[in-house]
Formats: sequence, structure tokens, C-alpha cells
Amino acid sequence: MPKGDKQMPQESTARKMSIKAFLAREESPEVRALVGSFNGGAFMCCHTHIFAETGIWIEELVPIFQKLDANLAVTTEQKVRVLSPQFAK
Repeated sequence: MPKGDKQMPQESTARKMSIKAFLAREESPEVRALVGSFNGGAFMCCHTHIFAETGIWIEELVPIFQKLDANLAVTTEQKVRVLSPQFAK
């Protein structure tokens, strides 16, 4: 299966951990390779890609990433309104 078409692991297979536990562990090559491969996109998208590749899910990041993504959407929409008002909502 191509890399972009990987199935998301089921919730029961997730290795849920805290931010503190994640930062305390030795960084695996799989995580190191992933971190350098993201360029743009949503914060939650990055989080779900890491989960798909490693099975690691950090619950504490969900509300943070949701707020950051919401802020990113608002900021982007403001730019669209100025640069292309005919396409703004």
C-alpha cells in the first residue's frame, strides 16, 4: 500500500501517552523521519499522520491543535477576504 494510503490504526491499538512521556523517551528513527517530512498543513493532520505511522497518540495535544487549526483557518480567511474578496465567504 502506498505511504499516503496507509490505514489509520484502530483506537485500541493506539499507544496513548502524555507529552511528558513522549518527550522523555528516546526518539525513534521512525519519528525522526516523520518530523522532517511535514511541510504546511493542519496541526491535527500532522498529529494523525504521526499516529498512522507510529501508533502514538498524545491526547493532550488534541485541544491545542484544534485551537491552532481554528486560528490558522481564521487567519487564512482574513487574507482571502483582502486578496480575493470575490472568493471570500
